[in-house]
Amino acid sequence: MFGDMAGVIISIFFVAIVLVISELIRKLGSFNTEFTRKFVHIGVSHWWLVAMLLIKDMRYALVPPIIFVFLNYYSYKKDLIKIIERGKDSSDLGTVYFPISLIVLILLTWKGGFLGQDLRHLGLLGTLIMGYGDGFAAVVGQNFGRKKYKIFGNEKSIEGSVAMFCFAFAVSATILGIFIGFEVNTLRMSFIIAVLSALTEAFTPFGFDNLTVPIFSTLIAYFLLKDSPVFLFAYMACIGFVISFFIAYAAYRKESLTLDGSVGATLMGTLMYATSGIFGSLMMVVFFLSSSFLSHFKKDKKKKVAIQFDKTGRRDIMQVFANGGVGLIHSILYYLTKNPAYLVFLGISVAAANADTWATELGILNKKDPISLRTFKRVEKGTSGAISLFGTFSALAGSMLIGVFAAFGFFFLNVGELGFEYIQTFQLVTLGGFFGSIIDSILGATVQGVYYSKELEGETEKRECNGKPNVLVRGFSFVNNDLVNFLSIGISSILFLGII
Repeated sequence: MFGDMAGVIISIFFVAIVLVISELIRKLGSFNTEFTRKFVHIGVSHWWLVAMLLIKDMRYALVPPIIFVFLNYYSYKKDLIKIIERGKDSSDLGTVYFPISLIVLILLTWKGGFLGQDLRHLGLLGTLIMGYGDGFAAVVGQNFGRKKYKIFGNEKSIEGSVAMFCFAFAVSATILGIFIGFEVNTLRMSFIIAVLSALTEAFTPFGFDNLTVPIFSTLIAYFLLKDSPVFLFAYMACIGFVISFFIAYAAYRKESLTLDGSVGATLMGTLMYATSGIFGSLMMVVFFLSSSFLSHFKKDKKKKVAIQFDKTGRRDIMQVFANGGVGLIHSILYYLTKNPAYLVFLGISVAAANADTWATELGILNKKDPISLRTFKRVEKGTSGAISLFGTFSALAGSMLIGVFAAFGFFFLNVGELGFEYIQTFQLVTLGGFFGSIIDSILGATVQGVYYSKELEGETEKRECNGKPNVLVRGFSFVNNDLVNFLSIGISSILFLGII
């Protein structure tokens, strides 16, 4: 008992030393308040290590953080300890949330806690991730952050989030390596924890990250150690997220995606990689890069025609899911069943989306006007349900491109051993994707809503122009281009159920 009480006193004294050193740095140096706050933040996070070494009884371990909850709240109200406060006008209660998170972690990980084991090293992991990760994220973001973003009104930076990831990974790898062993899985687990910790910090507003980050990081580590299927899925999802995020962010900066479109693309890419790995993800990347390139190819020549389309230029979240949603469903079904047929359906889905995009983006460059599948007469370029010879060959080429990558995917994954030859895969994906583009044209000619616009003096896919409603001339008002894309892609893969 005496040893635990001594541990309590020493741990409180340790925090006091950190505060004194921070105050000396503030007075002697030319550092701003935010720097000294984060110095305290990082320094105090080592309290857990001191308590872990000196205090065995959970009840005694709870004493210091409980004291600091009340002390920090009093300091917040009175602006007492200036090196840890942002000022009287600040509504940030981060200094209060931090000791509360320590209380929760003690109740979870200390011997006799809710998790039922001595898992204090996992509590140490969560606490130091909060200390170093969040601490350096703020410092890096404030001094080097150029690429800003806002979530729930809080402005953060890409540079700060990357710093959060790096320090979270370093902390996780070090602690797990010491207590569990330095293995490949330790690095994989650290990668997962780092990605999810960085996301937690990014999405948590108003100082609540001092509460969410350490608790979530600890729980993530606990469940990863406990459940290997969860570990594998989480690992793949985190890889998918990192790749998808940077591709989507680059697309957003290049104005190929809207903000919500980039969010949707990141989510889709994450799930795609987690469920079908490099097979589905690579095809989706090829589709996105090729379609983005073609959308900007000879853009000036397309302006007159593109104005008729419902959506042009930057793709929004509905376009993302309209083109990739069916493929994602097949990817998930493959993950659940391990039936390679769903990989073929996935390939067909992506090929259909790519074929339709190539047909649209290149077809409108055809010198002659296209032929309507509804009247079999020549109509203006951009008319829904119209095809041209050049557009048709473009659709076939776009489908063939995905077919090639699908065949290579089967080759490298050795899926062919389960019943599909590489040439067969190429043929099925190419043919299925091409049929998908034809189905898209048929639906565009028959059921897609087409309107007459007085503003444009002609037909358009848009329901309104310049705030003025257009008149429906054929099709159904609820059937827009996004729905047509989704249906055509879905139908094209369903048609091949009997063949496969």
